[in-house]
Amino acid sequence: MQVFFSIFWWIYFCIFFSGYPLVFTLFYLLAKNKKLHLLIHEKVLPLLPLTYAFVGSCFWLLILYARKIDFVAERIITAAPSSIVILYSIAALLFWLPVLRAKINLSFFHSLPLFLLPFFNMLLRLYKHKIVDHDYIVNLFRIYTAGFGIYIIAILFLLLVKWLLKYVIFRKASQKK
Repeated sequence: MQVFFSIFWWIYFCIFFSGYPLVFTLFYLLAKNKKLHLLIHEKVLPLLPLTYAFVGSCFWLLILYARKIDFVAERIITAAPSSIVILYSIAALLFWLPVLRAKINLSFFHSLPLFLLPFFNMLLRLYKHKIVDHDYIVNLFRIYTAGFGIYIIAILFLLLVKWLLKYVIFRKASQKK
């Protein structure tokens, strides 16, 4: 039963941490479009590292809320590569700091190993068993799609919060004066 839960934990982990490079690349390429450049470059690109930290925080808060941190400490971190990957994912929370948030490309490069983790797992499986099931490839695409969706939703949420703070709260404060 513990193996079953650890597999699901790794799937959730990969979903939460694998979508960022896809979203980053999408918006980086969209910023090359002359019509969208100003909107993407000024509103979305500076928000991406914050989104990365936000989704990473949501994952670890979900683990804390579900009271699975003991499970992670006892079952997942026991192997050396797992502990390194988990500590590396916790480092995504450092992008809450304005100093790191200002370096947009750094968040992209930080997320690449976590993005490649499911793919390398598939390659390792191919190396060991000389075959990869069709379902494994389909599930890999599902993980990337779900991760992409999580980051799109997080960007939209943060844009809404930013808009609410800018137009609702600050306008009410300026109207009272």
